[in-house]
Amino acid sequence: MDAAALGAVPMMKGMPARSLTAIAAMMDERAYPDGALLLQQGERLGGVYIVLEGEVRVTRTLPAGGSVSLATLGRGAALGTLAALDGGPRGASVFARGRVRCAVLPRDAFQELMDGRTAVAIGFQHAVVQGLVRDVRATNRRLVELASLPDQSLSLQDLTGRLYGSS
Repeated sequence: MDAAALGAVPMMKGMPARSLTAIAAMMDERAYPDGALLLQQGERLGGVYIVLEGEVRVTRTLPAGGSVSLATLGRGAALGTLAALDGGPRGASVFARGRVRCAVLPRDAFQELMDGRTAVAIGFQHAVVQGLVRDVRATNRRLVELASLPDQSLSLQDLTGRLYGSS
């Protein structure tokens, strides 16, 4: 994996060159053709994927059948972070939209960085936390927008309860 390509990813910007080189050495680069499945909802395998080039479509299969498109993400998007953190199942499937190139950090390497106390590990942990905070804030904005739509029978409390399993 090329450290310069990794350094161009927004979540890694500002990280020292030595840290980028160390993290890049732990990663593999993969290319996917249009429509290829990168991550499968429900799987507990794999690590974290960072989109270097192209776009991906994130979809979730619904319990009653069918699926919903959650997002289209591009360069710099980190995929699979939650599953890598807690070992739980992936919450959605991810498909390539056009040609996609990703940097892949295996779960064991991800855990090593998350558990580490070196400058490289702490910089990586900071980048992961910043990415998670951005994702939570974006989700909160979407929940508020959805709850404020006219003629909605669900309150924000109902929505968050359903999303986080407390209803």
